[in-house]
Amino acid sequence: MSNDGFDKYGYYTDGFNKEGNHKATGTKFNKEGFAKDGFDKLGYDQDGFSKNGYNKNGFDKKGTHIATDTLFDTAGFNNEGNHKATGTKFNNEGYDKDGFDELGYDQDSFNKNGYDKNGFDKKGTHIATHTLFDNAGFNKDGFDKLGKNKQGLTSNE
Repeated sequence: MSNDGFDKYGYYTDGFNKEGNHKATGTKFNKEGFAKDGFDKLGYDQDGFSKNGYNKNGFDKKGTHIATDTLFDTAGFNNEGNHKATGTKFNNEGYDKDGFDELGYDQDSFNKNGYDKNGFDKKGTHIATHTLFDNAGFNKDGFDKLGKNKQGLTSNE
């Protein structure tokens, strides 16, 4: 180790050089995903807090929310994801802090990936076929290319 703190290859003991590149990865991040300053690419340290001291949900280490200055966020959820009115991860309407019910669907009946229970997205495209029809030939409303449902009826019948 030299007098300036670098090894003979130009790296500090933490594995970073003076340009901020890590010896093992050759990038600005070590194997654990943290830069020389201790923060990941999203700006959070190993404990999940930003330089301002808040986690991704806006809570500090004591559990106080940045916007409300209470133990609950603006939607009534605490740092653990429990709602103040129900004491569970679901609010009175049955949705969690991310807006999903116990089956994983939001108020518009789409999951976190944007698909309904039948595999259609908001535009009506099916996840498997990438068309407006599923593998059985039906669209998001349950009609085939001829406008008939599974019972063979049109919407007018």
